[in-house]
Amino acid sequence: MENELNQQEQLAKNLVYYRKEAGLTQLELAEQFNYSDKSVSKWERGEGFPDVFVLKSLADFYGITVDDLYSPEHKKIVTQNHSMSKQIFIKLLSVLTGWTAMIAIFFFLNIFLKDTAFKPWLLFIYGALMTGILLLIFDFIYRHRFLRMIDTSIILWVGALSIFLTLINVTNVNPLSMATIFIVAIPLEVLEIVWFLYRTNRKKAGR
Repeated sequence: MENELNQQEQLAKNLVYYRKEAGLTQLELAEQFNYSDKSVSKWERGEGFPDVFVLKSLADFYGITVDDLYSPEHKKIVTQNHSMSKQIFIKLLSVLTGWTAMIAIFFFLNIFLKDTAFKPWLLFIYGALMTGILLLIFDFIYRHRFLRMIDTSIILWVGALSIFLTLINVTNVNPLSMATIFIVAIPLEVLEIVWFLYRTNRKKAGR
């Protein structure tokens, strides 16, 4: 019984140690595993402990074993920074590939389709929209809630701009009438911010 209590106490200490070594707050760690920061706080105070599946996920996240979480000897964390660097690299590579394709299409249209109503420079606006969509997909995968909000804002406003510029350049529509697109985007942006704050507060409340 005493040995079990010692193990639980060591686990609680190690959960604090490895989280701090990873440079994460309780809330940031909680968001990685879809838990509340109150749950993480309880784990670290020894008032409750994650199940074996969560412990395995935590160990994998820190690049250690489950046994290491119970050991008084601490292992060095290397995978957290590596993981973040890998995420950034994948994002940059994807965005760079997309923009390379966009630039190639731009030059192709400028050379071979000079007399069309479509303006090739609009591709750069579409490229910005594509960038926002790509980043949103990755930030969903990597569970970066704040960055998802930024990505959604980019998609919203660049999407409105792309529709506006496309219509006024390829049709005879009145630019002033199309400006209502941006007016519609304002409440959508407000709703997005309210939803983000609601979800953040809900996580903090542990619901």
